Amino acid sequence: MPRSFLLVVAVVTLFVGFMLGYSIPPFIQAGVFSDRENKGVAVEISEEDQDYYKNLYQDDDDDE
Repeated sequence: MPRSFLLVVAVVTLFVGFMLGYSIPPFIQAGVFSDRENKGVAVEISEEDQDYYKNLYQDDDDDE
């Protein structure tokens, strides 16, 4: 019984550690755990990309 319990604890610990390893670095990059006033990461997109996404779902008569 104690050996199987230790095995379950080890598997759960490894899984939780794996998940924390993937979730904490983005929070650190975004400044969630820092004292800076503006949280988040700046997203810069070019005018060409903005036009592309703005017109993405519009019907295009040239395709027919």
